[in-house]
Amino acid sequence: MMSTLGTEMGERALKKMIVMILLLSLTLVVLGCSTDQQSSLRLSDERIKELRKEYPLSDGHSDYALTIDVPFEQILKKSDSVIIAEVIKQNENFQSTLSTELGASEGNLAKKNKEQGIQSYKPTFVSYEVKVKEVIVGEVIKETTNIFHNADFIGIEPDLKPGMTIVASVKKGTAPEQIGSYSFTRYATYYVVDEKYVLSAYHGKTEEMRGFTNQTDGITLNSLVELIKELWSNHQR
Repeated sequence: MMSTLGTEMGERALKKMIVMILLLSLTLVVLGCSTDQQSSLRLSDERIKELRKEYPLSDGHSDYALTIDVPFEQILKKSDSVIIAEVIKQNENFQSTLSTELGASEGNLAKKNKEQGIQSYKPTFVSYEVKVKEVIVGEVIKETTNIFHNADFIGIEPDLKPGMTIVASVKKGTAPEQIGSYSFTRYATYYVVDEKYVLSAYHGKTEEMRGFTNQTDGITLNSLVELIKELWSNHQR
């Protein structure tokens, strides 16, 4: 009788130990998965530093071109679309007449020059041909299009290379030479890296801009897309 009881107690103890081992193993697996999931939501600082050799921050400045930090959300409010696009090639630079839209700085300058009999200033623009992979928000854009920035900002705006994929907030060109093309700016441009993450093209100097880029630099592309959709939706209300 005592032998049988001892055997049963031993079996129960063994079963209890096995259950405890299984529970501990399951806990470790869950914690491991959670840690892996958290680490996969953002690039490590080491990887960001490594990628910056190929995707440097656009922190240049010009002695003759005035630049001020413009927050991402402010750019978004004035944009026609936000796209994910692959850079195909850099086009030849082109010249364009200033917009004469009153209220705009270029428009005011064009009007003043006309009144003073000064020949209109025709700035040069840097242009890239891109393949639009997705329009995240905003108006539909044809699959192959051009994006541009003022050549005065060479060394300041992102130096895009063929094969790069970017997320960019874009605005339709208004001058005759810009029709069908879109302007973009470092303030609202991200590089897509390692297939599913993003790096900001510019960190900014103001507290507002640096706060936003610190929040988004190195996050997943999906996370940035969802954030853009949320911000866009807020501005459309």
